[in-house]
Amino acid sequence: MTTSKYRRRGLIAGVAVALAGAWVVSHEHASANESSATKSTLTAPTPKADDGKGQAPNFSAIVATYGPAVVHVEVVKENPDSEDGHSGALGSGFIVSQDGYILTNNHVVEGADEVTVKLTDGRKFPARVIGTDKAGDVAVLKIAGAGFPTVKIGNPANSKVGDWVVAIGSPYGLDNTVTSGIISAKSRQLSDDSPAHLIQTDVPVNPGNSGGPLFNLNGEVIGINSMIYSRTGGFQGLSFAIPIDEAMHMKDQIVQGGGDTDHGSHPRLGVAVRSLTGDESDQIGVNGGVLVVRAGGPARAAGISAGDVIVAVNGIEVQNVEQLQSMIARARDNVSIVVERGGEQMTAQVELARG
Repeated sequence: MTTSKYRRRGLIAGVAVALAGAWVVSHEHASANESSATKSTLTAPTPKADDGKGQAPNFSAIVATYGPAVVHVEVVKENPDSEDGHSGALGSGFIVSQDGYILTNNHVVEGADEVTVKLTDGRKFPARVIGTDKAGDVAVLKIAGAGFPTVKIGNPANSKVGDWVVAIGSPYGLDNTVTSGIISAKSRQLSDDSPAHLIQTDVPVNPGNSGGPLFNLNGEVIGINSMIYSRTGGFQGLSFAIPIDEAMHMKDQIVQGGGDTDHGSHPRLGVAVRSLTGDESDQIGVNGGVLVVRAGGPARAAGISAGDVIVAVNGIEVQNVEQLQSMIARARDNVSIVVERGGEQMTAQVELARG
């Protein structure tokens, strides 16, 4: 059986931009130095839609409880093109353990010679880069001490499109800035070659927000704010976060491995998938599973096609897209995948790609 092939273009460079603001030299279309930040014009925020009770949610409790665990990250790098031979970058991060482990983005600290972390109480600490996952854009920092405030880790699978979310970070160096919005989409792939399935939101984030947490209304972190879709370098309504379960898995690998992970070690199935609607589930006769929208690479080589419904991986039933992603992320070289096709179930042995 053959299927027509097409390739969706990913977001081109200069459109999908990282959110690390820079003092002197930065990512090409996302720079924000301190002088430009101070010259920005402040305008009144646009009122948001209410939550069905006549007003938007109150985020003050989340900010008061978990804001102290959000940190400002300052990076110094060698730069032979600058006057003093150095340049600096700004980003955000958040503390995940009381002994000082911090999550941020790899692109915030990549190439750093010095990293300094500032807490909301004004304390500054030199930070050590424990390791990074470049492909996943996650970095783990460590500051010395104990008893630090921490965030609470949530489960992105429990979040729904339309849910309110809150970002805390340091856009343009403005520490502990709080912005809010909703989840616009889940499991968003920015290109066919990308192993990442991101949370898309309309939360206003800008250069300097990189590495900061995305909270749900329970005060749980469900993602790491990482990039925006923009033609100007500033926020234009589309922002993206790395799901926290994937980030924590990378963090565990980095800490346990004592440093950088293998940048080519991410298992890839090679499919684009989406959840089934209720009518589709009834028509196909399944209670769970995810629909294959596009199949390529390892999946196609193993006989999986667009229109198939993946119902199980290694004998475990698949209920949703997030579960499938998590199972593949933790898989080894080969997986057994059961698909529903034309009223029959078929089993495919898939040799996963790495990248």
